[in-house]
Amino acid sequence: MLLPEPSLEARPRALLTNLQYVRAVAAYLVVLYHARLLTTLGQSLPLEFGRAGVDIFFVISGFIIQHVAARDDVGRPGAFMAKRLIRVAPLYWLLTLLIGVAGPFIPALASKAGVPDAGMILRSLFFVPYVDRAGEIHPVLFIGWTLNYEMFFYVLFAAGLLIRGTTPRLIALSIVLAALVVVGFAADPDGAIGRTYTSPLLLEFGAGLWLHRLWQGSSDPHAGVRNRMFALLVMGAAALALVMGATLWPAIPDIVKWGVPAFAIVASALMLERGDGRAGHPMLLQLGEASYAIYLIHPFVIKAVSVVAGRFFRDAALPMQASIMVATLIIVGVVGVALHLFVEQPLLKALRRRFFARRAAPSGTRLTAQAESLR
Repeated sequence: MLLPEPSLEARPRALLTNLQYVRAVAAYLVVLYHARLLTTLGQSLPLEFGRAGVDIFFVISGFIIQHVAARDDVGRPGAFMAKRLIRVAPLYWLLTLLIGVAGPFIPALASKAGVPDAGMILRSLFFVPYVDRAGEIHPVLFIGWTLNYEMFFYVLFAAGLLIRGTTPRLIALSIVLAALVVVGFAADPDGAIGRTYTSPLLLEFGAGLWLHRLWQGSSDPHAGVRNRMFALLVMGAAALALVMGATLWPAIPDIVKWGVPAFAIVASALMLERGDGRAGHPMLLQLGEASYAIYLIHPFVIKAVSVVAGRFFRDAALPMQASIMVATLIIVGVVGVALHLFVEQPLLKALRRRFFARRAAPSGTRLTAQAESLR
């Protein structure tokens, strides 16, 4: 087994394990947010906080991109983008094409925007934001709207890799992200591209970048032992703020309501690593590793459950409605893990072998492989 360099030897496994746990939670927040629509019980509960799963993903994405790419791909933006496409695109493209091909024959697969045409499919495959027939900025696989943000961030980061020096690169990227958001506030663009590329959500990627800088700059690898209780308090307070945000302060901007707690949750999870603050949760770890597959496949599962529930449990009592929601969460996990193990992983391995097989493995192979699984 290859080990990373000594200065990181005690940290990567715990670090990446904790972030996998947070990813699992983030994925299920999004699933819960959409599953609530299955029943009148779910619709009556205050589950708006499930939207914050996306904010958590964006903060983690900024952290991991800085953690992996800044070491391996400085000065190599093309290699960076190839890795990102291999990691993100295949499963998304597969499910998008499934809707495009099967949609005319199985209309239930399509979103409320209806069966997609060729232009919608192409824009979705190339991560180009557009306004669909329902007036939403959604691709064919509607949950893929977040990938439009991811890809735009990857392009910006790839350009930043041409800048030598971590600090100048972070400052430049931060200025660009902040400037785009300011333009969005000032110009209030109407088009899908303008609204996406100037959204305040971009700041969450930047927060993840700087969070990595703070984590990397910590000189004492055991500092978390002293701060473990503080980290737990921060995580608990952030989780409470996240859950209660829509109820207590519904009018404040989402970037504050969801983004700040998301940042605090990820930061406190990293803080716990300094004190070895983790426990073994194999099932949660597996869900974290499969979180991208869970995220992409859950609309299909929820759609299938809604068809069955609408046919057999239309007037179900509250206990049955609760059972339907719980069963949906379980089925999503099972299907997502299966998709990850039997489709996503083989695809990734084949593509990486095809395009990167000749590259020599660095000393931090284990760390890089684990970090790559964090999207």
